[in-house]
Amino acid sequence: MHLPRPRAMRTDAAAHVGPPGTRRMGLSVVIAANGDADQLARCLAALVGTESRGLDLETIVVDPDGNPDLAAVAEARGATLITLPASRGARLAAGAKAATADWLLLLRAETVLERGWDATVVVFAAEERNRERGGFFPLDVVGDPLATRLMRFRNRWMGLPSGAQGLVIRRRFLVHLEGVADLERGEDLILARALGLARMVVFDVAARVEAGDWPTGAGAVLLGALRIFLFRLHIPARWLQRLGD
Repeated sequence: MHLPRPRAMRTDAAAHVGPPGTRRMGLSVVIAANGDADQLARCLAALVGTESRGLDLETIVVDPDGNPDLAAVAEARGATLITLPASRGARLAAGAKAATADWLLLLRAETVLERGWDATVVVFAAEERNRERGGFFPLDVVGDPLATRLMRFRNRWMGLPSGAQGLVIRRRFLVHLEGVADLERGEDLILARALGLARMVVFDVAARVEAGDWPTGAGAVLLGALRIFLFRLHIPARWLQRLGD
């Protein structure tokens, strides 16, 4: 069934988010880490320099295994670290609960946001109607253009963004949607279904993941397609976790 394309969020006004002295926006970035310190360092490095965009940033990293190298990376960037040996969905939920800002950006450690992401978020949050919407970044799988095209097809025609694309959402609205499911895989699909295509906005600044951090190859593509197909048939996401991310 053909679904309308989510409305693109333009950032033409990125440099003009408000005159000097206007109220700054608070944003809590919640990052689900996976024990890889180098990956987290790249993710965090892309978040710096937001002050000039009128953004007050709180960064919360939730790690499953207490890796000391990862803890050092988080400390060096001024991020709050929570160690929680639980599913990825539970880690995101815990980070969202600990957040203090009105707006959240749910992110995975393998994701690196392109420059301009912060201005995009400020413009998005400034629109009253977006208080009950979610915004995500188009995915660029570096080194695998086919995977990039497949994900953008999935976004446009199915309205099912991956958690690797990030999600900008008001904290209270996330609670209204019953939060993030306690799943290692599939928590993003459940949240996308709760949002619905009409309440999704796709930005024009990309989220990048390296091909090595993304399931590639014919087998992975087929498993991913099967997983999405079964999910759309309302097979519970909990049953589909073994079919990949």
